[in-house]
Amino acid sequence: MMAKRGTKKRRTIAQEVDKAAVLLQKLVRMKAADDYGYTQCVSCGRVEHWKGVDAGHYFSRRHTRLKCFEENIHVQCKRCNMMMGDPQVHDAYRDYMIQMYGERRLKAMKKLTYMPPKKFNRDDVIAFQQDLKRQIKEQEERLGI
Repeated sequence: MMAKRGTKKRRTIAQEVDKAAVLLQKLVRMKAADDYGYTQCVSCGRVEHWKGVDAGHYFSRRHTRLKCFEENIHVQCKRCNMMMGDPQVHDAYRDYMIQMYGERRLKAMKKLTYMPPKKFNRDDVIAFQQDLKRQIKEQEERLGI
């Protein structure tokens, strides 16, 4: 049997969360950029245009509670993001996190990694996506895109 034309399969909640994560990563990179679009890697200090960097997670994305947690996501150059297993890169990111949020907040985030995976609500995730899209538009205006 052929599928009906125009019928779109509904995304799973996990797919909606992934979509939100991509939007959040874009927003994080844009917010970190100066008015000319340049931003700095939190691990090595390298300066690049926001479109050429990654939004690296301090705690891995496999921890679903922190996948869409903005305080866990910061600008990293592609090299540092790929090298998070390197103690020097990881320690530099950790130093940034402590300077930004404090040791206590970092420990609280670490505790979240031990908790069971978060169950997301579809409506909440879609509302979050809409808010991210609105914020991205604001950043596009700021950056002249």
